[in-house]
Amino acid sequence: MSQRVKTRLVRGPRAPAALLAALATVLALPALSAAAPLGPDDPRVEKPVRSAAPDAGKVEESYVRLFAPLPDSAPAHPARCDSVSYLRFRNADGPKQAKRADGVVVTIPGFLGGAGSFDQLARNVVRTAAARGEDVEFWALDRRANCLEDHTGVQASAEARDPKVAFDYYFGGQEVKGRRFGGFVSREDAAFLNDFGLDRTVRDWYTTVTSELPGQRRRERKLICGGHSLGGPLTAAFAGWDFDGDPSTQADAGYEQCAGFVGLDTTFAIDGSTGAPVGIGIFNGLVGASGAAPYVDAPPLTPRTIQLVPISGAAAYTRPKSESPINQLIPNTPEFDFTLRLLYSRDAANFATGQPSIRDFRLTNEAVLGGIFDDNSAGISILRSSLGFISGGPLTDKNFPAPDGTLALPEEPKGPLYGWQGHRRVGKNGEPVAPNDSGEPYTSRESEVTDIEQFARGSFEAPADFAEQYFPTRITTDVGAATAGDRSGDLSNLRYDGIAERPALLIQAGDSDDNSGEDSGTPQEGDPPNGMPNSREVIIPGYNHLDVVTAARKQNDGRPEGSSTAIVDFACAVVLGCKGPDGGPDEGGGGGDDRGGRDRQGFTHGSPPRR
Repeated sequence: MSQRVKTRLVRGPRAPAALLAALATVLALPALSAAAPLGPDDPRVEKPVRSAAPDAGKVEESYVRLFAPLPDSAPAHPARCDSVSYLRFRNADGPKQAKRADGVVVTIPGFLGGAGSFDQLARNVVRTAAARGEDVEFWALDRRANCLEDHTGVQASAEARDPKVAFDYYFGGQEVKGRRFGGFVSREDAAFLNDFGLDRTVRDWYTTVTSELPGQRRRERKLICGGHSLGGPLTAAFAGWDFDGDPSTQADAGYEQCAGFVGLDTTFAIDGSTGAPVGIGIFNGLVGASGAAPYVDAPPLTPRTIQLVPISGAAAYTRPKSESPINQLIPNTPEFDFTLRLLYSRDAANFATGQPSIRDFRLTNEAVLGGIFDDNSAGISILRSSLGFISGGPLTDKNFPAPDGTLALPEEPKGPLYGWQGHRRVGKNGEPVAPNDSGEPYTSRESEVTDIEQFARGSFEAPADFAEQYFPTRITTDVGAATAGDRSGDLSNLRYDGIAERPALLIQAGDSDDNSGEDSGTPQEGDPPNGMPNSREVIIPGYNHLDVVTAARKQNDGRPEGSSTAIVDFACAVVLGCKGPDGGPDEGGGGGDDRGGRDRQGFTHGSPPRR
């Protein structure tokens, strides 16, 4: 089959006419909030995502929506919320029908994460498997609450290459292409989210996989289920759920739908036996601060502040080196002022006085995005990705809310234009890295792993979000209750220790709070999540919490991306029985031949299991 040719969005000021033409193609899809509701006569819609990714000709991406009405007892809600959706990534030269794929990986995002956050991991998994002769699809689930979002202003700002268009739409009451923003959804209008807990989450997952991959035996042989961050406990809940409520029939149990499980910088804990889920303290703190809100609504993470993520991403992608107006465009409200002071104060005095303000610094669009997510500036660990490093002027340590010599802030307000040094440029050819106030380098070349250009593209491009604006608080409270042993009410169907029934892979970020790894670049082995053959834990040095899903395909030390390599290795062992590119065992760190044996990654290979 000949490879399809796709339009690639051209970045920067070098070719504005071509850029606008490409953006018109990319943004041809309607805004998500304007999508027509589905119904019994139109139960499935799949639309291509005209991606500007460099590998768009190799990886087909589409957005799939399935009619799945909420029960009649559900409170009032928009009709568009009567559907579930996911991003589908597949080999462009592979089969068009998922049931004909060699394997499928389906993942759920974590706390405040959207399906778009899996863009890089999905592409890397599909391409790595294809290089081994296997057609693997990657499905990124988009939680139902995302039906409340409106992407119109972001798409328009990307097309115009001007973030002001988005600010005018979301915060200024301006009309865009005949549409006016209806406002951020109030707590009262989103009250139906109070029912969106574990039961709703895992049932939507079950609806997706049973509809799209019919036949329990087929799913059991080719489907790998997993999640990132809080998605680990959600995976455990899915695996342990009794979907028909009858313990005498187990074919409907979650673990019976999956050949194996994958967790990304997480734990599979859901019964309290192996500790609290990763980041649960942050999650619970934000949920508690949200009060009675049905969604997370506590600075620095509210629906309004989260709206800045795709706006900043679009600006960083379309005009990366231009001086950014974003910090000046952010509304001057207590909510935003508190958020900026919390995230960008250098010490307690700076937080108390608000001086200097981050609004006083000159930053490029890339530097704005990097300041939100980079591991050398983000004070909240669950937001961190290793995107490179700030450049262009003097720096100072960020010592608020606690001293941290790895976090850097621009030092000189109203001074030089601070830009961004991409991950491949940090420390290149032995160039020294800027030192912190103690004289130690803020970062190292080995610990920079994610391409900010592709990170920026993934934060706004797809008709599914990168950061979830209306994350239901009920999910977190249900996970906490389940972890404490509660099995009442909606949790009564969390019946099985499903993770123990299948091989399981945990991929941990070496630089996350709860993990540790050597700086050699070589993944380290941890404790397997269960005793099943091929279960293992991999700790990837240099990775932060988001890097496990955003890291670049090729790392600075020449190694292939670690998370996707581990997932394909795992899939080869439990589902695929992969061969290498020459038809023999894959010597590139994964796969095996049909004769069985163990590869260099520690997996036992042979023919895919037949249960």
